[in-house]
Amino acid sequence: MYIKYFFVHNIPAKAETFKSKIALLNYIAKIIVFTIVTVVIISCSATKRVPDDKYLLSKNTIIVDEKKINNPEVISYLRQTPNTKILGIPISLHIYNFAKPNYEIKFQEWLDKKPNREEKLENIFSKKQVKALEKAYNGVNAWFLKNGNAPVISDSTKIKKSVVSLTKYYQSKGYFDAEVSFKQIKKENKKITVDYLVTKNNPYFIDSLTTEISSPVLDSLYQLHKDKSLVVVGDQIDYTKFENEEDRLINIFRNSGVYYFGKNNMEYWIDTLGLSPYRTSVFLEINDRVVENNDSVYTEPFKIRKVKKVNIFTDFSFIDKNKPIQDSAFYKGYNFYATEKLVYNPKYLANSIIIQPDSIYRDTEQQLTRKYLRELQNFKPSLDIKYEENHDGSLTANILLTPQKKYSFGFDNEYITSNIKPFGILGKLSWLNRNVFRGAEVLELSFQGSFLNVAREISDNSKFFNAWEIGSSATLKIPRILFPIPTNSIIPKRMTPKTNIGLSIALQRNIGLDRQNITGGINYTWQSSSTTDHKFDLLNMQYIKNLRTDKYFTIFRSEARKLEEIAEVIVPYGEYPIGGTPLLNKDGELIPSNYLDYLLKADNGFSISNPDEYARAEDIKERRKILTEDVLVPVMSYTFNYSNREGFTDNSFSGFTARLISSGNLTSLFVKKPTDGTNKQLFGLDIAQYLKTEVEYKKYWAIDANTSLVHRTFIGAAFPMGNSNIPFSRSYRAGGSNDIRAWNTFKLGPGSAQNGLEFNVGSFKLTSNLEYRFQLVNNIYSALFIDAGNIWDITNSSVTDDKGKFNGLSSLKDIAVGSGFGIRYDFSFLVLRLDVGFKTYEPYLESSNKWFKNYNFNRAVFNIGINYPF
Repeated sequence: MYIKYFFVHNIPAKAETFKSKIALLNYIAKIIVFTIVTVVIISCSATKRVPDDKYLLSKNTIIVDEKKINNPEVISYLRQTPNTKILGIPISLHIYNFAKPNYEIKFQEWLDKKPNREEKLENIFSKKQVKALEKAYNGVNAWFLKNGNAPVISDSTKIKKSVVSLTKYYQSKGYFDAEVSFKQIKKENKKITVDYLVTKNNPYFIDSLTTEISSPVLDSLYQLHKDKSLVVVGDQIDYTKFENEEDRLINIFRNSGVYYFGKNNMEYWIDTLGLSPYRTSVFLEINDRVVENNDSVYTEPFKIRKVKKVNIFTDFSFIDKNKPIQDSAFYKGYNFYATEKLVYNPKYLANSIIIQPDSIYRDTEQQLTRKYLRELQNFKPSLDIKYEENHDGSLTANILLTPQKKYSFGFDNEYITSNIKPFGILGKLSWLNRNVFRGAEVLELSFQGSFLNVAREISDNSKFFNAWEIGSSATLKIPRILFPIPTNSIIPKRMTPKTNIGLSIALQRNIGLDRQNITGGINYTWQSSSTTDHKFDLLNMQYIKNLRTDKYFTIFRSEARKLEEIAEVIVPYGEYPIGGTPLLNKDGELIPSNYLDYLLKADNGFSISNPDEYARAEDIKERRKILTEDVLVPVMSYTFNYSNREGFTDNSFSGFTARLISSGNLTSLFVKKPTDGTNKQLFGLDIAQYLKTEVEYKKYWAIDANTSLVHRTFIGAAFPMGNSNIPFSRSYRAGGSNDIRAWNTFKLGPGSAQNGLEFNVGSFKLTSNLEYRFQLVNNIYSALFIDAGNIWDITNSSVTDDKGKFNGLSSLKDIAVGSGFGIRYDFSFLVLRLDVGFKTYEPYLESSNKWFKNYNFNRAVFNIGINYPF
């Protein structure tokens, strides 16, 4: 007995120990390889390409009033900076140093180094293959030179220019007596460091502000808005504020009808020769307009200009610009012209012209008109708006539009990524019909198919592309609000309103149960300001039909295992006592679906004899119902989005998005409630009734041009209404390439539950991410990140374990934490991303210490994504 017990129970334990040792050895081996590579890189001399009489610029230090500073703005004024370093190592320099100088000659020298080497190689391979070897050698060296950075050689001229640049910078901040010098420290390893020594001395302050404005119109506008001036008496001198104040005044003047005003018409003067020390007098001078007429030049006061006429040339061509007008129309002050037949309805196209006839000139109207017309997808981006001065001093706006082809076909290869579809390749064939109803509408028909990777562990043996999806869609984009009642008073055309009507059909295979989706709806979008836009879905109706529901227990294998565990207590018979339906297949294995029906049969008595197993069976049935039900999801939603980003080059900004979603709550008002207590139905389908609210906040901090710190926080909650469940596809999930990257999609949560389900969802979600992004070399970037969050159930569902329910602040201890690093390659049109996430804190572990238990490459999750995760 003792020997039998030993072999049965201890050999598996030893096997597990052996596997653990192997895993540990693999992990140690990876660390050793990484260490060796790092040592080799560091040991390579960074100065191997530095000439004998030169020095490698190793470090710049700026010391202001005896204190070292690292202000990126100040550092940007240096005319020469060292090679970029990652963790103190100039990786790009070492990559450059790997290349052989004059590598084209070096290869031939290698061939000639030994007698008959070239001839022997050609005999073994061929002359063509030896040439290919030479080409490969040259290609490798060329890659190192292209992707590396040459050593930055210290240049005394650039150092002196940096001193001048720093001096001017501190003078611009009010330190007119600033003193800047430098000190070089040469080292024996041919490296040099440069210390820039800054003594700011006392700053200067604004003692008085005097204006001299020649044009009465400008003076009146200035006085009207001077309480918001950025140049204030008592403040320290700062040239940046002067520049911003100039921009503010230009914006005020040009949006108040002063068309010809520009920056060259105004200037600030600073007088430092005041009676009080370190006090200055500031003068703002705004001159009259300079007019050139033939050979004469004279000045005249600025005037408020009125746009008298707006002419729209709908088929302008630079080649045929002198072609006579053949067709024209007039609508509410707008004149439409065409050299051929006028194909645009003036009433509708006028809705996209923000410039108003018989109103004063405004810069914003010109900019909004340009933006709106470009968004129509009807005209080429080169559209132009020109103003002419009339004899009476008014202006005529000429809008020159060059139409695109009415019909166009396109084929796109796209890469997609989401929480459900970590990676996918999509092919899309589209047909575009512009100006469908003569109002610049765009109709797009598309057919698309994709191969997907759907949230599989990278370590399993399944194919990378383990799912596919096909679909077709039709979208009609209308550049105005299409609504039964007028909306101009609420959403004027300056907010560039649009109506989008869409219908799509999609079929998914191998994404859980196969699914067929039919979606149709209408939504409105508009932009109330340069920072704020809105979206309102009046109706988004989705029909979700689950296919292969008979394969439920095959796909959701964890549910079948639960029934097998129950079968060990309630032993199944080969068939029902009455009826003859088999519970076991021909191999003696349990048929889960039949066995579940058997357990829950009303007259079998298991609810009394085996209450625990019976309750578990009810949970399995309820979960199967949720995951397999066909449902109609009629959604009405509103999205508010705020972003203060100023263009694509702005890397310091924040954004906020809030969304309110209501499904079925309005639709169900028109549907009678069934007398049997079941869910309300429409077209024979259950209506999904729920209320959902979400908020998301993002913050970007730019450290320098290629380095940034990014934060995101998301909170979402869904509340079922009536007696409806939240559809599986509309529930929250955690994990994936854009979420908590240390877990695959659906593999985390809810809460601290570890139920082994294939697809874990919840009705409440809280996530937060922090990512440090930096450039490695040229187009190769990297990132270090920390992700935290989880999902919970707030519906008090009977199928969710107590560990998966949200119980207030005490549930925050169930927040999972993942961390890791990423490598990204910027193709300019997209970013290819590989992120490696490590499980840092696992709330579901039974041990008291849940930190770093599985923090290793064997348990890491590899995420492939397109573009940044947020």
